[in-house]
Amino acid sequence: MKGFRQSETPLEQMLMWSQKLDDAVPADHPVRLVDAIFDSEVFADTLRSWRRQYCLVEGQPPYDPKHLVKLYVYGMMTGLRSSRQLETACYNRVDVIWLMSGQHPDHSTIAAFVSKGGKQMRGMFRDALRACRQAGLVECRHVCVDGTNIEADAGRGSVKTLKELEAESARVDEQIRELEGQWEANEKREESLFGQEAPWAPGRGKDMGKRMKELERKRAKLKAALAAIERRVEESPEGKQIAVSSDPDSRVMRDKEGRSKPNYNAQLAVDAQSGVIVACDVNDQANDAGLLTPMLSQIEENGLERTEEVSADSGYNTGADIEKLESDGIVGYLPECRTQVYEKATRDSREALKAAQTGEVLSEAQWAALPRDRGVVAKEAFRYDAGTDAYTCPAGQELRYCHDVKDTVRGRERIRRQYGGCRACRTCAHAVMCCKNPATGRTIKRDEYEPCRERMRQRMSSQEGRDRYRVRRQTVEPRFGHMKRVMGLRRFLRRGLAKVGVEWLLACLTWNVQKLMKCWKGVAMAQ
Repeated sequence: MKGFRQSETPLEQMLMWSQKLDDAVPADHPVRLVDAIFDSEVFADTLRSWRRQYCLVEGQPPYDPKHLVKLYVYGMMTGLRSSRQLETACYNRVDVIWLMSGQHPDHSTIAAFVSKGGKQMRGMFRDALRACRQAGLVECRHVCVDGTNIEADAGRGSVKTLKELEAESARVDEQIRELEGQWEANEKREESLFGQEAPWAPGRGKDMGKRMKELERKRAKLKAALAAIERRVEESPEGKQIAVSSDPDSRVMRDKEGRSKPNYNAQLAVDAQSGVIVACDVNDQANDAGLLTPMLSQIEENGLERTEEVSADSGYNTGADIEKLESDGIVGYLPECRTQVYEKATRDSREALKAAQTGEVLSEAQWAALPRDRGVVAKEAFRYDAGTDAYTCPAGQELRYCHDVKDTVRGRERIRRQYGGCRACRTCAHAVMCCKNPATGRTIKRDEYEPCRERMRQRMSSQEGRDRYRVRRQTVEPRFGHMKRVMGLRRFLRRGLAKVGVEWLLACLTWNVQKLMKCWKGVAMAQ
């Protein structure tokens, strides 16, 4: 139609394409930086040991692991995660063709490479961290730790109860016995017709052998699911006895939208200065309790110095971890696990809490402003005296030691000292705010980690403590957003904790390589 832009190159016109593949990619294209980083000395030692594991004498020559790692990392950067997407890109995308030097690995080769390269991938992650440290990106003065749930490669229909798994396992065992019986009957029939020495006597059919392998794989997964239920019941007896039959290593967890589905718990430790990921892990725990110490230990295993400060959310606040931080000389910024009193408290609440802890006589307005935990005045408003081994309530009454109680906290059995027995609660004007039942009075429990918690509460009550804790918002939390939104890692593509761990490690390696790309000239000069 007249007036519109016309076609500049008719489809039947012959073109003279460049004969050099290098001319097809601009000089400032990001793929050139990815290629330069993996061709440098940063990953040379790890790649050299990786190549030694290949047999270069028999069969078709294997693909160099350096090319496949570059393919995966660059694919993550551009939103290509599946092996079939990467295979297609090796044929259709000029930048990927340039990166692979025209090689076209198929999807099965690409998928098997990641599944078998967990140890080497961990080495490359450490190499990238070492390069970041040489570039001055990593100081490890303040590390932020957090976790997120990422969906497993399993549907909700594969979530089954203990009884359903036992019944299905019995059905599979019966099917295997029937198939074996059919094969034995067939062998006897063929032997009676042809004899044992007949060269034309048919063996077990391919269809029967294929069916047997499928049933054995299914039985192995069902046994793994039953073992997962048994292990999780030991950790938390009050939990539901359910497991995922298609991916037994995953666990049914509730996401932020309130939906329960198979997930994995992905963990990150991020340097607060630069945003470089200094440690990562994947597990099947339903919460983050007890995961802080392993994450900090992994930082040192990765070749970095021990951090000076760490911040994490309330899910990591356990007595054992806080005590470990103090023994290691690490300053922690973790809000209270039971109730985030200091993080959510208003100015009036903090002033009322400070007055209660110093023993001042509270006004009615201050009583009303005291923070609440489960409908009653929070435990933080009670003052503990180690000399008398007693608590003092905001009204000035003492709660003395009564007896030890055994309870379960997050699946762990603990013995705690209980304080209470104050008769003044019955006639106290503020008993409704302080006690669930004024007739029995207020009770408080205390374990061996309570002194550590009290020091943590005091630190978090200060403005400096709250400011240091908020550093998480601009460091570790955006990393999860980038991986889920830009890299598309909202759902794992592999099954099993080992393979999922490599997939998560690869995503973290990709992020650190992107950090290196911004300062690559300085790193190259330092080597």
